[in-house]
Amino acid sequence: MTRNFTWGVNRNLKVSVITPNDHVYDMVQQMAQASRRIDPSQIILINGARKGAKLQIEAAVHDEVVAFFAWEPMATKLAVAYPQVQVYVIQPSILDLLRCIYFAPKEGKLGAIIPFALRDYYDDLEEALQVMHVSFYRLAPAYDERGLRDLIRRAASQGVTDLIGTDAISAMTVARHMNWIPLRPGRGGIARAFFKALWNIHRRYQGNIRAAFPQNGMLAHYHLQDIIGSSQAITEVKELAKVYGATDSTILLTGESGTGKEMLAQAIHNLSSRRHAPFVAVNCGSITESLLESELFGYAGGTFTGANREGKTGLFEAANGGTLFLDEVGDMPYVLQNRLLRVLQEKYVRPVGSQHGVPIDVRVIAATNKDLPREVQEGHFRLDLYYRLAVLPIEVPPLRKRKSDIQEISQALLKSLDIRYHRSHTFDVEVWDFFKNQPWPGNVRQLAHVIERLVLVVKQPVIQVKDVLHVMPQADMTEGQKISGEDDGQKDLTYERIEKMSREGKSGAEIAKELGISRSTVYRIKRRHEE
Repeated sequence: MTRNFTWGVNRNLKVSVITPNDHVYDMVQQMAQASRRIDPSQIILINGARKGAKLQIEAAVHDEVVAFFAWEPMATKLAVAYPQVQVYVIQPSILDLLRCIYFAPKEGKLGAIIPFALRDYYDDLEEALQVMHVSFYRLAPAYDERGLRDLIRRAASQGVTDLIGTDAISAMTVARHMNWIPLRPGRGGIARAFFKALWNIHRRYQGNIRAAFPQNGMLAHYHLQDIIGSSQAITEVKELAKVYGATDSTILLTGESGTGKEMLAQAIHNLSSRRHAPFVAVNCGSITESLLESELFGYAGGTFTGANREGKTGLFEAANGGTLFLDEVGDMPYVLQNRLLRVLQEKYVRPVGSQHGVPIDVRVIAATNKDLPREVQEGHFRLDLYYRLAVLPIEVPPLRKRKSDIQEISQALLKSLDIRYHRSHTFDVEVWDFFKNQPWPGNVRQLAHVIERLVLVVKQPVIQVKDVLHVMPQADMTEGQKISGEDDGQKDLTYERIEKMSREGKSGAEIAKELGISRSTVYRIKRRHEE
């Protein structure tokens, strides 16, 4: 609650915060009073544990509050009872998790079961968890009791003595003779929910229809003009995007990691007639099979022990009328591929545990960095699903095949990052030749990471080649060390660099950061080479 609630929003608009107990009520009240940027008159604070709370909630609805902030299970009940009011769930934030780690016992072995609400931040969290000596950490949903039990068993087998997690793991942790450290929404969780609401309310009530879609939707921020470059390779991609954007057919984006496939997917969505509807994205390779199924298709009430009684809306339903972006679709478990195929063919989705289908109107854009025809040949991907997804294919070129765009991309990135960090830099002309002679296995993402490090580290106004070498020690690929244009040659080269850094004692996270790729990609390259 550090942001100004009245920022660009009509002062007559009000929200209601419904707390689960007296302690949280006092905390929220103190936060509102202490903040110089919050207008207390716009917040109706209700203690949900006291008598008369229901009448206060009804009075708030009568006063036309635009949003409720509440803790589960109250948030779900409010969403069902008052569908006309936006409901924001107060969930643990990264700050709440880091606070638990900070105050955890220093002796013993620390672990953490991270709630699925933090899935979008998981990759960034990994490095922090390693630095803070959290020896065991996994991402898990609160309602998957079997999965939680298995994770806690594995934590115990690895000698974890103190385990951070939500109330869902309390009894299971104690049963394994570990100390449970409660992870509950505190100041960080409240601030996170308010930050999300500020943006949505601002967009909705400033006449922008794009934010008026259901709360599970996401906004597609990128447009075609945000994709920088004028080379023939990227120009052809943009022209295809314009043509395909006018249709409702399924699109398959292929290309290496870091080439900007999700940015292109958002741009296509914003070119389509669905641009005022939700854009919902999910990474098919980052979560478990059972979790992915319930995320995509939802589940009926009572399907899982500890699940919401009213069930859960899946991402297909959340994206209804808009676009669902299936990232890393090549990593989707084989058993789920059949269900996805049926949804694409029949245009309805059946939640897990339900006997009834729900009709949907969703445009699917899928993306992968895998060679799907090869995956089909090896039996890892369904042929019929491949043809269903590849109706309108677009191959996004790697950076090494559009080197004429490197200067334009670098200048745009430098300008943006200088503004973000309040700096002022220019590139020495020799940097362009240096950049163009690098293989960039991590593509535009890697280039962006290098430039961000340069902006933070370089003190003088002109960035020179020696500065690039300082922040990019692996960049010893000169013009005399040409890389093969073939994919296999690129993979072998990347594997050799990964092995070299491994022998130097660098961790998977450090290697991934230097190469500008994800840690899972590092392990995947090593595994494929070994196979």
